[in-house]
Amino acid sequence: MISKVYRERTAADLKSRISKVLLNGKETEIVGLSISGAVVTVLTHREEDIKHIESVQVLDEQNNVITERTTDLDVSNNRTLDFRFTFEVV
Repeated sequence: MISKVYRERTAADLKSRISKVLLNGKETEIVGLSISGAVVTVLTHREEDIKHIESVQVLDEQNNVITERTTDLDVSNNRTLDFRFTFEVV
């Protein structure tokens, strides 16, 4: 079993490495990056004028992909989108 202290330390390391979020390959601003115990949450700026979503990526300080989601999603007119990623170290 992994100790609570080690999980929290690993979550803190992950939080320190998250550097950017890409939406369809284009950087979107991170407005929130928080940690609570062993849970890290990333929140992006609301994006307007997005008509289609193909991919969302979270990158580390060396531009390595931490996580990536691919989709083929059309977005309705007059919609703004923000993205939230939650990582729990278990």
